[in-house]
Parts: sequence; C-alpha cells; structure tokens
Amino acid sequence: MSKINFDCINLTQELVKCPSITPKDEGALKVVENHLKDLGFDCTRLPFSEKGFDDVDNLFAKIGTSGKHLAFAGHTDVVPIGNEKSWKFPPFSGTIDNGKLYGRGAEDMKGSIACFISATNTFIKKYGSDFGGQLSFIITGDEEKEAINGTIKMMEWTKQKNIVFNHCIVGEPTSNKSIGDKIKIGRRGAINFFITARGVQGHTANSNRAENPVHLLISMLQRITSKPLDDGSKYFLPSSVQIPTFDVENSAANVIPEIAKATINIRFNDTHTGESLNKWLKDQISITFDDKPKASCSFTTDQTGECFMTKPGEFHNLIEEAVKEQFLRNSDLEMGTDGGTSDARFIKNYCEVLELGIINNSLHQTDEHVNISDLKDLHNLYFKILEKYFQKN
Repeated sequence: MSKINFDCINLTQELVKCPSITPKDEGALKVVENHLKDLGFDCTRLPFSEKGFDDVDNLFAKIGTSGKHLAFAGHTDVVPIGNEKSWKFPPFSGTIDNGKLYGRGAEDMKGSIACFISATNTFIKKYGSDFGGQLSFIITGDEEKEAINGTIKMMEWTKQKNIVFNHCIVGEPTSNKSIGDKIKIGRRGAINFFITARGVQGHTANSNRAENPVHLLISMLQRITSKPLDDGSKYFLPSSVQIPTFDVENSAANVIPEIAKATINIRFNDTHTGESLNKWLKDQISITFDDKPKASCSFTTDQTGECFMTKPGEFHNLIEEAVKEQFLRNSDLEMGTDGGTSDARFIKNYCEVLELGIINNSLHQTDEHVNISDLKDLHNLYFKILEKYFQKN
C-alpha cells in the first residue's frame, strides 16, 4: 500500500480517480478507510441489501469513547458522466488545470470528504487522538440514486449499537460565492404523485358518447398550477409544484383515449406535510371528477422526504463564529433550505444536523470541478470548527 497522503488536494484527486457511479464503489471507500485507520479510527464496512435494489457498501468510522460526539456525513458515489466527449479532461482523471481540479464528484462531494479527513488529520496531529470527545464519519455509497441501502440503514445500525451523536455536518456543496458563506439548516420535502385519469373511449366525432380523460386531467392540472401553493415561510421558499410528465399513449387522431396519466412533483416547505398534500390532491380530484359519473381518477405516491429544519442555535453559532474567525468576515452566515434532498433527511431523527461544504457551482455538470484555493479554505474551516467544537482554542 502506498504511503498515506492527507493533503486535501491529493486526497480529492485520489477519490475522484475512483469511478464510483452508484452503486459501484471502485475503491473509493477503501481510500477513506485507509486514511481514517491511519489516524486510529475504528472502521466498520456496512454492506446493505434489499430486494429490488442494488447492493451497496458503506463505511462507519469512529474515534474516541466519551464526551461530545460530532459526526461528518458524506457520500462517495457519483452520478453518471454523460457524454464523455464533452468533457475537457477525462472525468475520472482528477486533472488540475489553471487552479481547478476537474472530475466527476470533485464538488459533489469528494472534495468535502477529502477536506474533512485532511482537517481531522491536522486536528489529531496537533491535539492527539485523546482530544476529549468523539468524532465519526458516516460515509455511504448510496446517495445519488434510491438511497435505500445507505445512510438510512447506517443510522439504524448506529442506534442498534447505542451510538449517540450530538451534532452532524453533512458535506454537501453549500457555499455560494466563498467558502463558508452559506449553510443548509434544512431541506424542503419532496413528493411525487402518479395520476391516472380514466374516461370512456370513443370516436372524436361522437364525443357525446365518450368521456375524454385528457380534458379532465388538463383542467385539474391547470387549476393546480395556476397559483402558488403557498407564499413560503421564514426559512423556506414557496413550495414548487411541477408537472414533469403527461402521457396519453394514443396514436390515433380520431380516437378519444380511455386513459391519461401525469406526474406531479412537489418540493414543499414547512407549511405542509406529505399527509396534508395527499389530502389536498384528493380534494383537487374531487372538484374535477365528482360530477363526472363516466370518469374516475386515482393516484399513487412516492415520497422521498418530509420538510425539516434545525433551528438556529448553539451549533449554528459555533459554525458562524468559526467562519468569521477563519476568514475575518463580519457578514452574517446565510442559512438556506433550498435545493433538492440530501441524506440530512435521515440524520435529523438522531441529532442536530447542518450542511456545509465546497462552493455549489458545477455539480452533476460536464467538467465538474473545484477550485484548489477553495479546497484549502474548506480544510482550514473544518479544522477551525473541530477546534471550537472540542474547545481547543
């Protein structure tokens, strides 16, 4: 085994070179494990399986036996590369060019994982492994797809092992223009409704003998999208209602179809729950279909998370102080809840959780990259947070 190198840039490159497109690991977890074992962490690989889903490997690592317990959570899996020919450099090369490190996963989120490992190395080298607290890494290989065999099961495993956390940082790319200028204190909920409207098939010339489900479904969707679901709340944007699919599967221009289908995707804030939105949709269906005896409408639901938030408090204040001290800034830390879902939705049931990572700029895009200077800044910020969390400064 080659000599362990804790430099955050070198480590980001090493991780990016692992083509770990979900559910494949391709050595990414081993890179993390080797570094943490070298620091004295107890490492446990946690492969999980569930019928109908890909088997996925994960890693839990812990050091310390008593005192405050801080966890860092992240994922080593990445999304597919798309058209490789569109990339400036090979997507798993970790090429450095003009102050930028290129590669799939560099931003989302191997760069943040590398920086926290590097910062932990700096912290332990300065204060020793007996630093008066507990530090854990919760690293999954199943975040970018179904997230069935990843963090959610890892957290259940920690509960079975009576492992209790006080706080957790998820290393998603949250920074806006400079490292540490924005954190995520929560996320909107996400729910999909798959709708099937059924009418009566017939000839378009004899519409009086048929019932066109397309007309009814369009009418309902138009009403749903004609005005905002809400106006937002203190920490959340207005909920987003989107119609990503509409399907009739009818190739004949003179036939009224029997079935029309659509999908409604809602990213909802803290004025709603999955349960309340299910009731809301049932009400919308009733308004449209109750007076249409020849037609009916049903739906199935797929919910990936409820809306949640960690209210600003001691942990938020600690991070804000670390940012101001490290970068000599006077401006307040921006607290966001925007974006899609993250594994913080699984961790919130176990401890307070915030998201803080590299600048959000190119994730999932062709030529995904991070600035070398940002990796160094994030390493320094994570180290400052560790010092303040474990009261070493």
